[in-house]
Amino acid sequence: MEMVIYSVSIIMLSIWFHWRWKNKRFCNLASKLPGPISYPFIGTASMYTPTYEGTVQKIEQNAVNYDYEPVGTWIGPFFYVSVVKPEDIQIVLNNSKALEKGFLYSLLKSLLGEGLLTAPVDKWRKHRRIISYAFNVKFLEKLYPVFNEKNRILVNDLKSKLTSSEPFDLWNNIISTTFDTICDVAMDYQVTEPQKKFEFLNLLTVVSEELVKDVNKPWLYWDKNFSIYKNMCDLGNNLKAIKELPLQLIKEKKQNYQIKKSTLKPNGNNIEESNLGNKFRTFMDCLLLANESDPDFSDDDVLDEVITMLYAGSDTSGTTECFCLLMLAIHQDIQDEVYDEIYNAVGDSDREFTPDDMAKLVYLDQVLKETLRMFPILPVFTRQLQDDVKLSNYVLPKGTGVTISPMVTHQAPYLYPNPNIFNPDNFSPVNVANRHKYSFIAFSGGPRGCLGMKYAMMAMKLLISEVLRNFSIHTDIKLPDIKVKMSDGFIRKIGGYPITIRIRDKKPSYLRKTISSNCK
Repeated sequence: MEMVIYSVSIIMLSIWFHWRWKNKRFCNLASKLPGPISYPFIGTASMYTPTYEGTVQKIEQNAVNYDYEPVGTWIGPFFYVSVVKPEDIQIVLNNSKALEKGFLYSLLKSLLGEGLLTAPVDKWRKHRRIISYAFNVKFLEKLYPVFNEKNRILVNDLKSKLTSSEPFDLWNNIISTTFDTICDVAMDYQVTEPQKKFEFLNLLTVVSEELVKDVNKPWLYWDKNFSIYKNMCDLGNNLKAIKELPLQLIKEKKQNYQIKKSTLKPNGNNIEESNLGNKFRTFMDCLLLANESDPDFSDDDVLDEVITMLYAGSDTSGTTECFCLLMLAIHQDIQDEVYDEIYNAVGDSDREFTPDDMAKLVYLDQVLKETLRMFPILPVFTRQLQDDVKLSNYVLPKGTGVTISPMVTHQAPYLYPNPNIFNPDNFSPVNVANRHKYSFIAFSGGPRGCLGMKYAMMAMKLLISEVLRNFSIHTDIKLPDIKVKMSDGFIRKIGGYPITIRIRDKKPSYLRKTISSNCK
Protein backbone atom coordinates (compact mmCIF):
# COMPACT_ATOMS: atom_id res chain seq x y z
CA MET A 1 0.00 0.00 0.00
CA GLU A 2 2.86 2.35 0.89
CA MET A 3 4.46 1.66 -2.47
CA VAL A 4 1.20 2.56 -4.23
CA ILE A 5 0.93 5.83 -2.32
CA TYR A 6 4.59 6.57 -2.96
CA SER A 7 4.24 5.82 -6.71
CA VAL A 8 1.10 7.92 -7.04
CA SER A 9 2.79 10.80 -5.21
CA ILE A 10 5.81 10.61 -7.51
CA ILE A 11 3.57 10.59 -10.58
CA MET A 12 1.53 13.55 -9.32
CA LEU A 13 4.64 15.53 -8.48
CA SER A 14 6.12 14.74 -11.90
CA ILE A 15 2.95 15.94 -13.61
CA TRP A 16 2.94 19.04 -11.44
CA PHE A 17 6.57 19.98 -12.13
CA HIS A 18 6.16 19.27 -15.85
CA TRP A 19 3.07 21.49 -15.92
CA ARG A 20 4.94 24.23 -14.01
CA TRP A 21 7.81 24.07 -16.48
CA LYS A 22 5.49 24.16 -19.49
CA ASN A 23 3.60 27.14 -18.05
CA LYS A 24 6.56 28.89 -16.45
CA ARG A 25 5.83 32.25 -18.12
CA PHE A 26 2.32 32.26 -16.66
CA CYS A 27 3.60 31.10 -13.28
CA ASN A 28 6.27 33.82 -13.23
CA LEU A 29 3.68 36.50 -14.00
CA ALA A 30 1.23 35.05 -11.46
CA SER A 31 3.92 35.35 -8.76
CA LYS A 32 4.24 39.10 -9.51
CA LEU A 33 0.56 39.97 -9.90
CA PRO A 34 -1.70 40.63 -6.93
CA GLY A 35 -4.45 38.06 -6.54
CA PRO A 36 -6.05 35.42 -4.30
CA ILE A 37 -4.22 32.21 -3.37
CA SER A 38 -3.98 29.51 -6.05
CA TYR A 39 -3.66 25.77 -5.41
CA PRO A 40 -2.09 23.00 -7.52
CA PHE A 41 -4.41 21.46 -10.15
CA ILE A 42 -7.60 23.26 -9.03
CA GLY A 43 -6.31 26.83 -9.38
CA THR A 44 -7.88 29.77 -7.54
CA ALA A 45 -10.49 28.03 -5.41
CA SER A 46 -12.22 31.29 -4.43
CA MET A 47 -13.19 31.92 -8.08
CA TYR A 48 -15.32 28.76 -8.26
CA THR A 49 -18.92 29.78 -7.59
CA PRO A 50 -22.18 28.00 -8.40
CA THR A 51 -23.44 30.92 -10.51
CA TYR A 52 -22.10 33.20 -13.22
CA GLU A 53 -23.09 36.31 -11.24
CA GLY A 54 -21.09 34.90 -8.32
CA THR A 55 -18.01 34.79 -10.54
CA VAL A 56 -18.55 38.41 -11.62
CA GLN A 57 -18.91 39.42 -7.96
CA LYS A 58 -15.58 37.71 -7.26
CA ILE A 59 -13.96 39.72 -10.07
CA GLU A 60 -15.41 42.91 -8.58
CA GLN A 61 -14.26 41.91 -5.08
CA ASN A 62 -10.73 41.27 -6.36
CA ALA A 63 -10.67 44.65 -8.13
CA VAL A 64 -11.56 46.47 -4.91
CA ASN A 65 -9.23 44.37 -2.73
CA TYR A 66 -6.25 44.94 -5.04
CA ASP A 67 -6.85 48.63 -5.82
CA TYR A 68 -8.04 48.06 -9.40
CA GLU A 69 -4.66 46.66 -10.47
CA PRO A 70 -4.51 43.66 -12.86
CA VAL A 71 -5.34 40.50 -10.88
CA GLY A 72 -4.10 37.01 -11.78
CA THR A 73 -6.24 33.90 -11.24
CA TRP A 74 -6.17 30.26 -12.33
CA ILE A 75 -9.34 28.47 -13.40
CA GLY A 76 -8.09 24.90 -13.48
CA PRO A 77 -5.19 24.97 -16.00
CA PHE A 78 -6.31 28.28 -17.58
CA PHE A 79 -4.58 31.50 -16.52
CA TYR A 80 -6.60 34.71 -16.52
CA VAL A 81 -5.67 38.30 -15.80
CA SER A 82 -8.54 40.59 -14.87
CA VAL A 83 -8.00 44.12 -16.22
CA VAL A 84 -10.06 47.00 -14.81
CA LYS A 85 -8.30 50.32 -15.39
CA PRO A 86 -9.31 52.12 -18.62
CA GLU A 87 -5.68 52.67 -19.63
CA ASP A 88 -4.98 48.92 -19.59
CA ILE A 89 -8.34 48.06 -21.17
CA GLN A 90 -7.51 50.36 -24.09
CA ILE A 91 -4.15 48.62 -24.60
CA VAL A 92 -5.79 45.18 -24.72
CA LEU A 93 -8.81 46.01 -26.88
CA ASN A 94 -6.75 47.91 -29.44
CA ASN A 95 -3.96 45.35 -29.74
CA SER A 96 -3.98 43.32 -32.94
CA LYS A 97 -2.69 40.33 -30.94
CA ALA A 98 -5.67 40.44 -28.56
CA LEU A 99 -8.57 39.95 -30.95
CA GLU A 100 -9.34 36.28 -30.22
CA LYS A 101 -12.35 35.93 -27.93
CA GLY A 102 -11.05 33.20 -25.61
CA PHE A 103 -12.20 29.89 -24.15
CA LEU A 104 -15.39 31.26 -22.57
CA TYR A 105 -16.83 31.85 -26.05
CA SER A 106 -16.24 28.26 -27.13
CA LEU A 107 -19.46 27.21 -25.41
CA LEU A 108 -21.46 29.93 -27.17
CA LYS A 109 -20.34 28.51 -30.52
CA SER A 110 -22.75 25.62 -30.04
CA LEU A 111 -25.55 28.20 -30.27
CA LEU A 112 -24.13 30.92 -32.53
CA GLY A 113 -21.67 28.89 -34.58
CA GLU A 114 -18.91 31.14 -35.85
CA GLY A 115 -20.91 34.31 -36.32
CA LEU A 116 -19.43 37.76 -35.78
CA LEU A 117 -19.58 37.47 -31.98
CA THR A 118 -17.70 34.17 -31.69
CA ALA A 119 -15.70 33.74 -34.92
CA PRO A 120 -11.91 33.29 -34.91
CA VAL A 121 -10.03 36.40 -36.01
CA ASP A 122 -9.53 35.54 -39.70
CA LYS A 123 -13.18 34.67 -40.20
CA TRP A 124 -14.32 37.67 -38.12
CA ARG A 125 -12.34 40.08 -40.34
CA LYS A 126 -13.90 38.68 -43.48
CA HIS A 127 -17.47 38.58 -42.10
CA ARG A 128 -17.18 42.09 -40.68
CA ARG A 129 -16.27 43.44 -44.13
CA ILE A 130 -19.29 41.68 -45.63
CA ILE A 131 -21.73 42.85 -42.97
CA SER A 132 -20.46 46.39 -42.28
CA TYR A 133 -22.44 47.87 -45.20
CA ALA A 134 -25.69 47.16 -43.32
CA PHE A 135 -24.56 49.29 -40.36
CA ASN A 136 -23.36 52.47 -42.08
CA VAL A 137 -25.09 55.74 -41.13
CA LYS A 138 -26.82 56.30 -44.48
CA PHE A 139 -28.31 52.83 -44.36
CA LEU A 140 -29.48 53.27 -40.75
CA GLU A 141 -31.29 56.50 -41.60
CA LYS A 142 -33.35 54.63 -44.18
CA LEU A 143 -34.65 52.38 -41.40
CA TYR A 144 -36.61 55.06 -39.55
CA PRO A 145 -40.01 54.21 -41.12
CA VAL A 146 -39.65 50.58 -39.99
CA PHE A 147 -38.71 51.56 -36.44
CA ASN A 148 -41.55 54.07 -36.25
CA GLU A 149 -44.05 51.46 -37.46
CA LYS A 150 -42.92 48.81 -34.93
CA ASN A 151 -42.91 51.33 -32.09
CA ARG A 152 -46.46 52.47 -32.92
CA ILE A 153 -47.55 48.83 -32.72
CA LEU A 154 -45.91 48.63 -29.28
CA VAL A 155 -47.75 51.75 -28.13
CA ASN A 156 -51.08 50.30 -29.30
CA ASP A 157 -50.35 47.08 -27.42
CA LEU A 158 -49.47 49.00 -24.26
CA LYS A 159 -52.76 50.90 -24.36
CA SER A 160 -54.47 47.71 -23.19
CA LYS A 161 -52.56 48.11 -19.90
CA LEU A 162 -54.20 51.48 -19.16
CA THR A 163 -57.38 49.90 -17.80
CA SER A 164 -55.57 48.27 -14.87
CA SER A 165 -53.83 49.90 -11.94
CA GLU A 166 -51.82 46.70 -11.35
CA PRO A 167 -48.17 46.75 -12.41
CA PHE A 168 -47.24 44.69 -15.46
CA ASP A 169 -43.86 43.36 -16.62
CA LEU A 170 -42.52 45.27 -19.63
CA TRP A 171 -40.38 42.42 -20.89
CA ASN A 172 -42.77 40.52 -23.19
CA ASN A 173 -43.94 43.69 -24.94
CA ILE A 174 -40.43 45.03 -25.44
CA ILE A 175 -38.72 41.80 -26.56
CA SER A 176 -41.53 41.12 -29.03
CA THR A 177 -41.02 44.59 -30.52
CA THR A 178 -37.22 44.38 -30.73
CA PHE A 179 -37.41 40.92 -32.30
CA ASP A 180 -39.94 42.02 -34.92
CA THR A 181 -37.81 45.10 -35.61
CA ILE A 182 -34.52 43.28 -36.13
CA CYS A 183 -36.24 40.74 -38.40
CA ASP A 184 -37.65 43.54 -40.55
CA VAL A 185 -34.74 45.99 -40.70
CA ALA A 186 -31.97 43.40 -41.00
CA MET A 187 -33.72 40.76 -43.08
CA ASP A 188 -36.85 42.35 -44.51
CA TYR A 189 -38.76 39.49 -42.90
CA GLN A 190 -41.90 39.25 -40.77
CA VAL A 191 -42.67 36.33 -38.49
CA THR A 192 -46.43 36.15 -38.99
CA GLU A 193 -47.07 33.43 -36.40
CA PRO A 194 -46.59 34.77 -32.84
CA GLN A 195 -46.33 31.22 -31.51
CA LYS A 196 -43.22 30.53 -33.64
CA LYS A 197 -41.64 33.79 -32.54
CA PHE A 198 -42.10 33.12 -28.82
CA GLU A 199 -41.04 29.48 -29.18
CA PHE A 200 -37.78 30.70 -30.71
CA LEU A 201 -37.29 33.38 -28.03
CA ASN A 202 -38.01 30.90 -25.25
CA LEU A 203 -35.55 28.41 -26.73
CA LEU A 204 -32.92 31.16 -26.93
CA THR A 205 -33.40 31.82 -23.23
CA VAL A 206 -33.32 28.14 -22.23
CA VAL A 207 -30.23 27.31 -24.30
CA SER A 208 -28.20 30.38 -23.41
CA GLU A 209 -29.04 30.02 -19.70
CA GLU A 210 -27.69 26.47 -19.82
CA LEU A 211 -24.53 27.63 -21.59
CA VAL A 212 -23.99 30.37 -19.00
CA LYS A 213 -24.12 27.77 -16.23
CA ASP A 214 -21.52 25.72 -18.10
CA VAL A 215 -19.04 28.64 -18.06
CA ASN A 216 -18.12 27.59 -14.51
CA LYS A 217 -17.23 24.08 -15.72
CA PRO A 218 -13.84 24.43 -17.41
CA TRP A 219 -13.71 20.72 -18.24
CA LEU A 220 -16.44 21.43 -20.82
CA TYR A 221 -14.22 23.87 -22.74
CA TRP A 222 -12.83 20.92 -24.71
CA ASP A 223 -15.02 20.18 -27.74
CA LYS A 224 -15.16 16.41 -27.22
CA ASN A 225 -16.24 16.74 -23.58
CA PHE A 226 -18.89 19.28 -24.48
CA SER A 227 -20.19 17.17 -27.38
CA ILE A 228 -20.71 14.21 -25.06
CA TYR A 229 -22.31 16.41 -22.41
CA LYS A 230 -24.85 18.14 -24.68
CA ASN A 231 -25.98 14.82 -26.16
CA MET A 232 -26.65 13.46 -22.68
CA CYS A 233 -29.18 16.18 -21.85
CA ASP A 234 -31.87 18.30 -23.54
CA LEU A 235 -29.31 20.84 -24.69
CA GLY A 236 -28.53 18.89 -27.88
CA ASN A 237 -32.20 18.68 -28.91
CA ASN A 238 -32.81 22.33 -28.06
CA LEU A 239 -29.83 23.40 -30.17
CA LYS A 240 -31.36 21.57 -33.14
CA ALA A 241 -34.85 22.99 -32.53
CA ILE A 242 -33.60 26.57 -32.27
CA LYS A 243 -32.39 26.46 -35.88
CA GLU A 244 -35.83 25.76 -37.35
CA LEU A 245 -37.03 29.38 -37.58
CA PRO A 246 -33.69 30.78 -38.89
CA LEU A 247 -33.50 28.02 -41.53
CA GLN A 248 -37.07 28.75 -42.67
CA LEU A 249 -36.24 32.46 -42.80
CA ILE A 250 -33.11 31.85 -44.88
CA LYS A 251 -34.96 29.53 -47.28
CA GLU A 252 -37.64 32.14 -47.98
CA LYS A 253 -35.12 34.97 -48.31
CA LYS A 254 -33.02 32.97 -50.79
CA GLN A 255 -36.10 32.56 -52.97
CA ASN A 256 -36.87 36.28 -52.72
CA TYR A 257 -33.25 37.13 -53.42
CA GLN A 258 -33.36 35.29 -56.74
CA ILE A 259 -36.51 37.21 -57.68
CA LYS A 260 -34.79 40.51 -56.81
CA LYS A 261 -31.81 39.56 -58.95
CA SER A 262 -34.00 38.78 -61.93
CA THR A 263 -35.36 42.36 -61.86
CA LEU A 264 -31.92 43.90 -61.25
CA LYS A 265 -30.94 46.92 -63.30
CA PRO A 266 -27.14 47.05 -63.03
CA ASN A 267 -25.62 50.45 -62.35
CA GLY A 268 -22.07 49.16 -61.95
CA ASN A 269 -19.68 46.56 -63.21
CA ASN A 270 -20.97 43.79 -60.99
CA ILE A 271 -23.85 42.76 -58.78
CA GLU A 272 -22.21 44.02 -55.60
CA GLU A 273 -22.11 47.57 -56.95
CA SER A 274 -25.80 47.46 -57.79
CA ASN A 275 -28.90 47.83 -55.70
CA LEU A 276 -31.06 44.74 -55.54
CA GLY A 277 -34.17 45.97 -57.29
CA ASN A 278 -35.32 49.35 -55.96
CA LYS A 279 -34.59 48.43 -52.34
CA PHE A 280 -31.33 49.17 -50.49
CA ARG A 281 -29.19 46.19 -49.58
CA THR A 282 -30.12 44.72 -46.19
CA PHE A 283 -27.99 42.67 -43.81
CA MET A 284 -29.55 39.53 -45.30
CA ASP A 285 -28.82 40.71 -48.85
CA CYS A 286 -25.16 41.15 -47.86
CA LEU A 287 -25.06 37.57 -46.58
CA LEU A 288 -26.76 36.06 -49.62
CA LEU A 289 -24.60 38.04 -52.02
CA ALA A 290 -21.47 36.73 -50.27
CA ASN A 291 -22.91 33.21 -50.18
CA GLU A 292 -23.43 33.28 -53.93
CA SER A 293 -20.21 35.01 -55.00
CA ASP A 294 -17.71 33.63 -52.48
CA PRO A 295 -17.23 29.84 -52.29
CA ASP A 296 -15.72 30.23 -48.81
CA PHE A 297 -18.87 31.88 -47.43
CA SER A 298 -20.98 28.79 -46.86
CA ASP A 299 -24.62 28.13 -45.98
CA ASP A 300 -23.44 27.48 -42.41
CA ASP A 301 -21.85 30.94 -42.36
CA VAL A 302 -25.19 32.48 -43.37
CA LEU A 303 -27.00 30.53 -40.63
CA ASP A 304 -24.44 31.49 -37.98
CA GLU A 305 -24.74 35.19 -38.77
CA VAL A 306 -28.54 35.09 -38.86
CA ILE A 307 -28.78 33.41 -35.43
CA THR A 308 -26.18 35.82 -34.04
CA MET A 309 -28.15 38.79 -35.34
CA LEU A 310 -31.46 37.50 -33.95
CA TYR A 311 -29.80 36.77 -30.60
CA ALA A 312 -27.79 39.96 -30.18
CA GLY A 313 -30.03 42.33 -32.12
CA SER A 314 -33.20 41.74 -30.10
CA ASP A 315 -32.08 40.74 -26.61
CA THR A 316 -29.46 43.42 -25.99
CA SER A 317 -31.62 46.38 -27.03
CA GLY A 318 -34.69 44.94 -25.31
CA THR A 319 -32.92 44.49 -21.98
CA THR A 320 -31.50 48.02 -21.97
CA GLU A 321 -34.87 49.51 -22.95
CA CYS A 322 -36.55 47.72 -20.04
CA PHE A 323 -33.93 48.92 -17.56
CA CYS A 324 -34.08 52.45 -18.98
CA LEU A 325 -37.87 52.72 -18.74
CA LEU A 326 -37.72 51.35 -15.20
CA MET A 327 -35.08 53.95 -14.27
CA LEU A 328 -37.30 56.71 -15.69
CA ALA A 329 -40.27 55.37 -13.73
CA ILE A 330 -38.20 55.49 -10.52
CA HIS A 331 -36.74 58.94 -11.24
CA GLN A 332 -39.72 61.10 -12.22
CA ASP A 333 -37.62 64.28 -12.42
CA ILE A 334 -35.35 62.67 -15.01
CA GLN A 335 -38.40 61.36 -16.91
CA ASP A 336 -39.76 64.93 -17.01
CA GLU A 337 -36.48 66.24 -18.39
CA VAL A 338 -36.40 63.56 -21.11
CA TYR A 339 -40.02 64.30 -22.07
CA ASP A 340 -39.34 68.04 -22.22
CA GLU A 341 -36.50 67.35 -24.63
CA ILE A 342 -38.82 65.23 -26.81
CA TYR A 343 -41.48 67.97 -26.65
CA ASN A 344 -38.95 70.60 -27.72
CA ALA A 345 -38.07 68.43 -30.72
CA VAL A 346 -41.56 67.46 -31.98
CA GLY A 347 -44.05 69.39 -29.83
CA ASP A 348 -47.31 67.60 -29.08
CA SER A 349 -47.59 66.18 -32.60
CA ASP A 350 -47.84 62.48 -33.42
CA ARG A 351 -45.71 62.71 -36.55
CA GLU A 352 -42.98 60.16 -37.16
CA PHE A 353 -39.56 60.77 -35.68
CA THR A 354 -36.75 61.74 -38.05
CA PRO A 355 -32.93 61.63 -37.81
CA ASP A 356 -32.96 65.40 -37.11
CA ASP A 357 -35.26 64.82 -34.13
CA MET A 358 -32.99 62.16 -32.69
CA ALA A 359 -29.96 64.43 -33.00
CA LYS A 360 -31.70 66.88 -30.62
CA LEU A 361 -32.25 64.26 -27.90
CA VAL A 362 -28.90 64.75 -26.20
CA TYR A 363 -30.14 64.19 -22.65
CA LEU A 364 -31.90 60.95 -23.62
CA ASP A 365 -28.56 59.78 -25.02
CA GLN A 366 -27.03 60.46 -21.58
CA VAL A 367 -29.85 58.55 -19.87
CA LEU A 368 -29.30 55.50 -22.06
CA LYS A 369 -25.56 55.54 -21.47
CA GLU A 370 -26.08 55.85 -17.71
CA THR A 371 -28.44 52.87 -17.93
CA LEU A 372 -25.73 50.91 -19.73
CA ARG A 373 -23.18 52.03 -17.15
CA MET A 374 -25.23 50.64 -14.27
CA PHE A 375 -26.61 47.64 -16.15
CA PRO A 376 -24.16 46.72 -18.95
CA ILE A 377 -25.59 43.95 -21.11
CA LEU A 378 -22.46 41.79 -21.02
CA PRO A 379 -21.09 41.78 -17.46
CA VAL A 380 -17.76 40.27 -18.56
CA PHE A 381 -15.91 39.36 -21.76
CA THR A 382 -12.53 37.83 -22.50
CA ARG A 383 -9.65 38.00 -24.95
CA GLN A 384 -7.03 35.32 -25.64
CA LEU A 385 -3.60 36.82 -26.36
CA GLN A 386 -1.88 35.61 -29.53
CA ASP A 387 1.39 37.30 -28.54
CA ASP A 388 2.92 39.19 -25.62
CA VAL A 389 1.06 42.40 -24.70
CA LYS A 390 2.58 45.10 -22.49
CA LEU A 391 0.21 46.80 -20.04
CA SER A 392 1.11 49.86 -17.97
CA ASN A 393 3.10 47.85 -15.39
CA TYR A 394 3.18 44.23 -16.60
CA VAL A 395 3.85 42.20 -19.72
CA LEU A 396 1.17 39.56 -20.35
CA PRO A 397 2.61 36.52 -22.15
CA LYS A 398 1.13 34.89 -25.23
CA GLY A 399 -1.74 32.56 -24.31
CA THR A 400 -2.97 34.61 -21.35
CA GLY A 401 -6.73 34.91 -21.02
CA VAL A 402 -7.67 38.54 -20.30
CA THR A 403 -10.92 39.21 -18.47
CA ILE A 404 -12.59 42.61 -18.84
CA SER A 405 -15.75 43.43 -16.90
CA PRO A 406 -17.83 46.49 -17.80
CA MET A 407 -19.78 45.85 -14.60
CA VAL A 408 -16.60 46.29 -12.52
CA THR A 409 -15.04 49.22 -14.42
CA HIS A 410 -18.36 51.11 -14.50
CA GLN A 411 -18.63 50.82 -10.71
CA ALA A 412 -15.17 52.20 -9.92
CA PRO A 413 -15.70 55.26 -7.65
CA TYR A 414 -12.60 57.02 -8.95
CA LEU A 415 -14.21 57.02 -12.41
CA TYR A 416 -17.85 57.53 -11.40
CA PRO A 417 -18.42 59.19 -8.00
CA ASN A 418 -21.38 57.60 -6.16
CA PRO A 419 -21.57 54.79 -8.73
CA ASN A 420 -24.74 53.28 -7.22
CA ILE A 421 -26.76 56.42 -7.93
CA PHE A 422 -28.47 56.81 -11.31
CA ASN A 423 -27.04 60.06 -12.64
CA PRO A 424 -27.25 60.86 -16.39
CA ASP A 425 -24.93 63.83 -15.78
CA ASN A 426 -22.13 61.26 -15.64
CA PHE A 427 -22.33 61.56 -19.44
CA SER A 428 -22.53 65.31 -19.77
CA PRO A 429 -19.98 66.63 -22.30
CA VAL A 430 -17.80 68.05 -19.50
CA ASN A 431 -17.72 64.82 -17.49
CA VAL A 432 -17.10 62.67 -20.56
CA ALA A 433 -14.21 64.94 -21.61
CA ASN A 434 -12.63 64.60 -18.14
CA ARG A 435 -12.73 60.78 -18.15
CA HIS A 436 -10.70 58.23 -20.05
CA LYS A 437 -12.49 57.05 -23.21
CA TYR A 438 -12.33 53.43 -22.07
CA SER A 439 -13.99 54.06 -18.73
CA PHE A 440 -17.26 53.32 -20.59
CA ILE A 441 -17.12 49.94 -22.34
CA ALA A 442 -20.75 48.87 -22.62
CA PHE A 443 -20.13 48.19 -26.32
CA SER A 444 -16.62 46.83 -25.76
CA GLY A 445 -14.07 48.79 -27.83
CA GLY A 446 -11.26 48.63 -30.34
CA PRO A 447 -11.42 46.85 -33.72
CA ARG A 448 -13.63 44.09 -32.31
CA GLY A 449 -16.03 46.42 -30.56
CA CYS A 450 -19.76 46.12 -31.22
CA LEU A 451 -20.48 46.70 -34.92
CA GLY A 452 -24.13 47.45 -34.08
CA MET A 453 -23.51 50.23 -31.52
CA LYS A 454 -25.00 53.02 -33.67
CA TYR A 455 -27.91 50.80 -34.62
CA ALA A 456 -28.58 49.95 -30.97
CA MET A 457 -28.45 53.56 -29.73
CA MET A 458 -30.70 54.72 -32.56
CA ALA A 459 -33.21 51.91 -31.99
CA MET A 460 -33.34 52.50 -28.23
CA LYS A 461 -33.75 56.27 -28.55
CA LEU A 462 -36.62 55.84 -31.01
CA LEU A 463 -38.46 53.30 -28.84
CA ILE A 464 -38.05 55.22 -25.57
CA SER A 465 -39.14 58.46 -27.27
CA GLU A 466 -42.27 56.87 -28.74
CA VAL A 467 -43.28 55.35 -25.41
CA LEU A 468 -42.65 58.56 -23.43
CA ARG A 469 -44.55 60.87 -25.75
CA ASN A 470 -47.61 58.65 -25.32
CA PHE A 471 -47.36 57.56 -21.68
CA SER A 472 -45.98 58.58 -18.34
CA ILE A 473 -44.38 55.63 -16.55
CA HIS A 474 -44.59 54.81 -12.84
CA THR A 475 -43.41 52.17 -10.40
CA ASP A 476 -43.30 51.48 -6.65
CA ILE A 477 -39.82 49.96 -6.95
CA LYS A 478 -36.86 51.86 -5.49
CA LEU A 479 -33.37 51.72 -6.96
CA PRO A 480 -31.81 49.90 -3.95
CA ASP A 481 -34.47 47.15 -4.35
CA ILE A 482 -33.15 46.15 -7.79
CA LYS A 483 -31.24 42.87 -7.84
CA VAL A 484 -29.75 41.46 -11.02
CA LYS A 485 -28.79 38.03 -12.27
CA MET A 486 -26.68 36.89 -15.21
CA SER A 487 -29.33 35.05 -17.20
CA ASP A 488 -28.72 33.68 -20.72
CA GLY A 489 -25.42 35.56 -20.86
CA PHE A 490 -26.95 38.97 -20.24
CA ILE A 491 -27.80 40.95 -17.13
CA ARG A 492 -31.46 40.72 -16.12
CA LYS A 493 -33.45 42.20 -13.28
CA ILE A 494 -34.73 39.57 -10.87
CA GLY A 495 -38.52 39.78 -10.81
CA GLY A 496 -38.93 41.46 -14.18
CA TYR A 497 -39.63 45.14 -14.91
CA PRO A 498 -42.98 46.01 -13.25
CA ILE A 499 -44.47 49.41 -14.14
CA THR A 500 -47.82 51.12 -14.56
CA ILE A 501 -48.59 53.61 -17.32
CA ARG A 502 -50.89 56.62 -17.73
CA ILE A 503 -51.84 58.65 -20.79
CA ARG A 504 -49.24 61.36 -21.21
CA ASP A 505 -50.17 64.96 -20.47
CA LYS A 506 -48.68 66.48 -23.59
CA LYS A 507 -47.64 69.72 -21.86
CA PRO A 508 -43.95 70.06 -20.94
CA SER A 509 -43.19 69.70 -17.25
CA TYR A 510 -42.57 73.41 -16.60
CA LEU A 511 -46.08 74.26 -17.88
CA ARG A 512 -47.65 71.45 -15.86
CA LYS A 513 -45.91 72.68 -12.71
CA THR A 514 -47.00 76.27 -13.38
CA ILE A 515 -50.64 75.25 -13.88
CA SER A 516 -50.52 73.05 -10.77
CA SER A 517 -49.04 75.93 -8.74
CA ASN A 518 -51.70 78.40 -9.91
CA CYS A 519 -54.48 75.99 -8.97
CA LYS A 520 -53.36 75.82 -5.33
